[in-house]
Amino acid sequence: MIKEKLKGKFWDTLHFLCYDPKRLVRVIVLSICSVVVIFQLTECFHKLIHPPISTHSRFELNDSMQYPAITFCRNPPYKFDVMQRYNLTQHPKYASAFNKFDFNESTLEELFHEATYSKTDFFIQYGLNGLAENIEITSGMHLDMGQCFTMNPLVTTEHSWKAAGYSILLMHDTRNDEYFLGDDVPGWHVFIHDQSEGFAENRMQSSGRIEYLFVEVDEEVEVKLSTQHFYMLPSADNLCTTETDMSSTRCSELCHWHRVVDIVGCTGPWMPDIDVDQCDTANETQQLIKHYKLQADQDSVICGCFQPCSTTIYTAFVMNRKKFNITIPAGQIWLYYTSKMVTIVEEFHGYDLTQFVADLGGSLGFLLGLSVLGLIGLLEKIVELLFIRRLIAEKVSKRKQDKEQQKANDQKGDEISQNFSNECSDTTLAVAAVKS
Repeated sequence: MIKEKLKGKFWDTLHFLCYDPKRLVRVIVLSICSVVVIFQLTECFHKLIHPPISTHSRFELNDSMQYPAITFCRNPPYKFDVMQRYNLTQHPKYASAFNKFDFNESTLEELFHEATYSKTDFFIQYGLNGLAENIEITSGMHLDMGQCFTMNPLVTTEHSWKAAGYSILLMHDTRNDEYFLGDDVPGWHVFIHDQSEGFAENRMQSSGRIEYLFVEVDEEVEVKLSTQHFYMLPSADNLCTTETDMSSTRCSELCHWHRVVDIVGCTGPWMPDIDVDQCDTANETQQLIKHYKLQADQDSVICGCFQPCSTTIYTAFVMNRKKFNITIPAGQIWLYYTSKMVTIVEEFHGYDLTQFVADLGGSLGFLLGLSVLGLIGLLEKIVELLFIRRLIAEKVSKRKQDKEQQKANDQKGDEISQNFSNECSDTTLAVAAVKS
C-alpha cells in the first residue's frame, strides 16, 4: 500500500514538472546551485574553524642593533701531549680510546679539564663596539668540540659598520705546517646563533638556527651580518611554544643526556647538571660515548621540547679573507652589520569572519540569487509559517471552544427555565384543587 502511494506521488511530481518545461529547468538549475552552495559553505566553515596560515614579510629600519652570540671551538680540540700522557688517542670520541686509560689514577673530569684549552689559550683580545666589557664570556664542555667559549653581547649598538661590531683576536699553538691529520687544518669553529638559544654541538639540537664558518690559523676574516626575525603561529602541523623559560636547544640537549644516562647509568664531564656519578671504568666510558652518538639524532619532542614560535636567525656573509701574520699562530675576525635594516617574517591566519561573510554572500547571491531584501522576505515567510499560522490556529481553536461553552451554557439555561415552568404549573394546579 505504501509502495503504491509513493509510486503515485512520484508520477504526480514528474507530471507536474514535465507539464511545464520552464518549471523543470528552474528546478534542475536550483538543485545544482544548492549542491554547489552546500559544498562551498562546508569549505568555508572548515576554513573558519581551522583557518589556513599565510606568511608575509616586511623590512624595518631599527634604531639600534642586537648582535648575536658567538661560540668559538678550537681545532684540534684536545692537547696532543696531554692525551699521550694519559695513554689516549688524539680524540676521546673513538670507542677504543679508553682501553689504556688508568681510572685508578685519574678521573674523566681531570682528563677533560687538563686536555682542553682554557680562555687564556683562546683569546688575545676582544671587544664589541670597541669595549671588552660589552661582552660576557661563558664556557661549555663538549665531547667532539672540547671546551668552547661563547661571547654574549651585553649592549646594543646604535651604529653599523666595522667599528661598532665584534673585533676578536684569537690565539693558537699550531700552524698549518705543524699539524697533519688528513684534510683537517688547525683553526677555530665559529658558530653564530641567537643568545637566548645557546649552542649545542649536536646538529639536530641546533635545528638549523646556527650559522657556521671556519677560520684557519694565520687568517683574517671580515663577516657581514644580517638579521631575520620569524614569528610563527602554533598549529597541528607546526608545534611551537611561546614560553621563553628555557631554550629549545637546551631542552633538547638535556633530553639527549638523560636518555643516554638512563641506558648507561653514568655520565661524563661534557654532560653537566646530571645528578649521576661519572663513569669510572673503560667499559662504562665506551658505552657512554657509543650511546651518546647513537641517541644524538633522536626526536626530542617526546621530552616536550618544541621549537620557539619566535626566533631570530643571523646570516653571515664572508666579505674578505686574507693572510694574517704575526709572531705567534693567531687569527683575526671582524663581525659587524653594514645596515640597520632587518627582515621580519610573520605568520597570520589567512581566513577570518569577514572573509567568511563575504564568501557566504557571494555564494548565496551569485548561485541562489539571494540578497539582503530577499533574505528578509524569506525570513518573514518562515516566521509566518512557524508562528503566525500557529497563533491563528490557536485563536480559531479558542473561539470554537468559547462557542461550544456558550452553547452548553445556553442549553443549561433552557433546561433550568423549563424545570421552573413545570414547577410553576404544578403549583398552580395544586392551588386550584385546594380551592375547589
